[in-house]
Amino acid sequence: MCFDEAGALSRSFAPRFKPVACFTQRAVGARRGAIQPALHSRGGRRPLAVANAAAKLRRMEPSIYQFPDIFRRVHMERPGEIEHEAAFLREIWRRHYPRPVIRVLDIACGNSPHGQIFARTGIQAVGIDDSPAMISAGRAESRRLDSIRFYRRKIERFTLPERPFDAAIFMCETFPVLTTNAALIAHFKAVAATLKRGGLFCIDVDRHDGVDLVKRRRLWRARTVKIGALRIDVREFHRPIGWYEPLHSIYELECTIRFPGRPVVTRDLIPVRYTTPPLMDLLSRASGCFSLIACYPDLSFTRPLAECDGRWFAVLKRL
Repeated sequence: MCFDEAGALSRSFAPRFKPVACFTQRAVGARRGAIQPALHSRGGRRPLAVANAAAKLRRMEPSIYQFPDIFRRVHMERPGEIEHEAAFLREIWRRHYPRPVIRVLDIACGNSPHGQIFARTGIQAVGIDDSPAMISAGRAESRRLDSIRFYRRKIERFTLPERPFDAAIFMCETFPVLTTNAALIAHFKAVAATLKRGGLFCIDVDRHDGVDLVKRRRLWRARTVKIGALRIDVREFHRPIGWYEPLHSIYELECTIRFPGRPVVTRDLIPVRYTTPPLMDLLSRASGCFSLIACYPDLSFTRPLAECDGRWFAVLKRL
């Protein structure tokens, strides 16, 4: 495993914030974890605790991802943040890909703000996401751009009627919602099938500290988000997980959107698998499709990995 932390940029890529977790696909399943999915339900399905909780949630409120204009503000996205990330990705490609990147696949893209930025500069971008609302928003926002397309696809296993890509990106710390070994290997193989040999797969992962095994649903924090005159009350919870499950935590996001005359409550159960650079290296090797060639913390090419504050980028090369 090679952790490339050397080199300097004339432009500063400072960390944006200590992330909560910004997920562009609704995840009703489990959240982070260890290497083995011990004591999961049969057939490689989701951990039992998560499956049971998910079944209850499906009978309840809608998802925040049904409201694209509100979603990113709830997840504390800052002005200029996406542009900052797009510039960082361009520099990764310059360092690790021998040719100009012409075609990019944006995985769990939501409305694909990164893809739209690249498309405006002539890069051919394709976004995949499982949320109809997000796909519709992306198509509406990019209707004047000829070089971006969207497909509704599940991220665990997918195919596309497209020519091979130079690079794939998996942004907004969404990767850890893939919680089982089977789903991860299937995902890597699906991505590899879309990439040229030697193509790059860049994955954005939030830093995972030690696992805190809570015994009952626990409020993590409460905050208020305002978008003009609209107020959104946000409550975030941690939910119990078993010691044997491959999870860091199960994150529950509850939003009360105070529309005039009719407040709407959304609820999302977001699984997060425990993901660190050595585990990413192991998964890459196990897939037989990728090798991990670099890790960059906090949008920096100079900061040591040990000093990672909030997130890190894994750079995988297609074998």
